[in-house]
Amino acid sequence: MNKLNRREFLRISALAAAGAALAGCGPKATPVPATEEPKAPEPTQAPPIEEPKAPEPTQAPPSEEGFTIQYWVGWGANYGEIWDELKKTDEFKELIGPNDLEVRGSMGEDAFLTAIAGGTPPDGASNISYVDYMARGVLLPMGDMVATSSLIKEEDFIEINWDMGFYEGVQYGVPANECFVQFGVNYNIRLIEEAGLDPENPPVTWDDWLVWHEALTEFDGAGNLVQIGLDPTDAMGEGIWGYLPWMVSSSWGFEWFDAEAGKFDFDNEHVIDSFKTFKEFIDMMGGMDNLGALRSVEGQGTWGGSYNAEVQAAIIEGYWHPGETKQEKPEILEYNRATWLPVPESRRGVKVQGAGGHLVCILKEAQHPNEMFQIAEFLNTKMACDVIFATAGWLPALKSYIEQVDPSPLPGLDFYFRSVDEATEWYGPSNCPIGSFIDSNYSWDLREKVFRDEMTAEEAAAELQKRVEQEWIDAGFG
Repeated sequence: MNKLNRREFLRISALAAAGAALAGCGPKATPVPATEEPKAPEPTQAPPIEEPKAPEPTQAPPSEEGFTIQYWVGWGANYGEIWDELKKTDEFKELIGPNDLEVRGSMGEDAFLTAIAGGTPPDGASNISYVDYMARGVLLPMGDMVATSSLIKEEDFIEINWDMGFYEGVQYGVPANECFVQFGVNYNIRLIEEAGLDPENPPVTWDDWLVWHEALTEFDGAGNLVQIGLDPTDAMGEGIWGYLPWMVSSSWGFEWFDAEAGKFDFDNEHVIDSFKTFKEFIDMMGGMDNLGALRSVEGQGTWGGSYNAEVQAAIIEGYWHPGETKQEKPEILEYNRATWLPVPESRRGVKVQGAGGHLVCILKEAQHPNEMFQIAEFLNTKMACDVIFATAGWLPALKSYIEQVDPSPLPGLDFYFRSVDEATEWYGPSNCPIGSFIDSNYSWDLREKVFRDEMTAEEAAAELQKRVEQEWIDAGFG
């Protein structure tokens, strides 16, 4: 599934409280591929939302005592900080008993693939290329566990997040850790005002942002980049993931993957225009090497680092940005505001939002699958959700929990809640099983070749199309 309409998105979640509304999207039971229109039933009266409850995780009998559950994730230090707090709670201590939970962060694809190939995978995983793993048969079906759970119930979750856990009708994951809406531009009003710009009237198109970008980008006397406006390749602009909506296809308004037909659409005018547009931003910063030099300074990296250091005035991120900023650099939070993802000039007035998030999955050869499922349940208790939100600013896919969140203490978060009602276009994950391959070719090769004038935008789009079509065949899907 990719493009959705607002009525379908809003119908499914039925959370319409002013200032704290949320919506889900997608069909029942199984995810719909990128370009398949959602097969939504006729609207029905949604059940009333209950106050968040925190039932005890299902108590499956342990296979032994004194063992360690292995849980690997792609997130870095912030996820470890979450578990530092969770492990202090009585609820976790009662759940884990005489056993232990080892959470390993910053685990890349190579580590997962090596462990799987060696027959020593972790018990559970999150922030991985979910669909890639589902399609290759290395995850454990979880339907039977969910069916007997006292906590994990389909009706409690935002529908798109629930459906993300399925592949070809089989459930391989449950929503947890981080979910909700994905697109917005966070910007620092202090830097905006210093540049003589009006923070109350932020840009709405890429052309508008290019004007702001020029006004905000600064060099020192030696020509070194010392401040930038908006890097369109940072954070949610970084790449293509199978489990999140792609920023480019959402902004330009097209569908890039038709799973039913097994067809891809990268060699088109929209992708070409995005390459050219982003190159203008990069050129205005003096090119990739200048930008790379700025990023190489400690504390000035992507996904929030340079924004927190106030050398980057704006960043494309999801709802989590205000909460993460509070934890990482609270003195910057007061200057934070958020607005819509930019669109091309031809789409001025379109307000784009996306839905997606994360799952907890169990590896097929897990040593302790029942206990790992208990961890997934634990992460969906109100207590755990409170800790996660307070520690990292992340929200779950639990509708009743979202409905009771007050966004006002986190400047910028209110935009994301308002956007649920105000968005005119919605996008969801593609559920593409070769997402990792596509991302590596797009993000770390072809796009940079365009930026370095080693390839034209037209050539890069055509090459991406060619490579992806061949990989689809080589991976056994075509």
